[in-house]
Amino acid sequence: MLKQLGKTLSFIAMTLVISLCITTTGKAATTLGVYEGNGCDGVSDLAGFVNWFGRQPDFVVDFFASDSWTSMMNDATWAIGCWKRQNKTVLFSVPMLPQDGSTLQQGAAGNFDDKFRALAKLLASNGYGNATIRLGWEFNGGWYAWAAKKDPANWILYWQRIVTVMRSEPGTSFRFDWCSAQGLQQIAASDVYPGDAYVDVIGRDNYNQTWDASIVTPQDRWNNIVSEPYGLTWLQAFAAQHGKPISIPEWGTGTRPDGHGGGDDSYFVQQMAAWIKKNNVLYHNYWDYSAPDYDAKLSLGSQPAAGAAYLTAFRSIPRAPTSVVAKKGS
Repeated sequence: MLKQLGKTLSFIAMTLVISLCITTTGKAATTLGVYEGNGCDGVSDLAGFVNWFGRQPDFVVDFFASDSWTSMMNDATWAIGCWKRQNKTVLFSVPMLPQDGSTLQQGAAGNFDDKFRALAKLLASNGYGNATIRLGWEFNGGWYAWAAKKDPANWILYWQRIVTVMRSEPGTSFRFDWCSAQGLQQIAASDVYPGDAYVDVIGRDNYNQTWDASIVTPQDRWNNIVSEPYGLTWLQAFAAQHGKPISIPEWGTGTRPDGHGGGDDSYFVQQMAAWIKKNNVLYHNYWDYSAPDYDAKLSLGSQPAAGAAYLTAFRSIPRAPTSVVAKKGS
């Protein structure tokens, strides 16, 4: 009975948060985030985005290091402190494993409970006890230590264990974003869904890119992103099936060193804005960053068409009355 009451109260709380993001016109206010870099580097570069965009974003995204457990906690301490001093709402991307040989099986057995308990304490002590955690993002790909294909059964058990440990910390009300990479990748995302009790938001990263040589126009590229296996159509249907809101924690258009990026593509930005509006996405985050593997930066003016489309789509939308990611200090 108490467990069911807790679930009911959690659902009411989420409903209240969503309702607070409804404008007087009856349309959902855009909860808009941006990635500008890690920790204090992101704080410094955020000023350029704000100057270009004309206002502060509703939240920012950050990532913790995954070299080792020690580096993860050191980076988390630094990054959390940087954003706390700015009173910023943050969507925290938290690794499930570092690149030190730690395994999903060990995690499922509880070997790393202390790491996530310590992280929960750190977040709570800095006013981020109700943050949304993007745990083990892009798990269906093969580029992170926590790749689900390595051990799907233990991946699920480990996710469930991390969520349970972090939620058990007194004074916290973390939400967890289950965020896949776009497309099928190495394993079907749905094959490692941890269960509705362990997921609050269903997310997917979405970049303007293709490896299909027959897809050459912006329209064809967008249609493929929507309709491909585990594309945006799947995301909408899967989230609806599980009664969860949708997030797009990373999206962008730009260039890749291998030539597979969509470049300065205003059509992609326009279609993303329309899809976000139509599907009542809870929050989305633009990758305004020149990463080695994908340069989607808009705020420096190097992609004028895409940048103009982004400003047209989002600049006139006022800040959400409250953040659905979390509100620092509340």
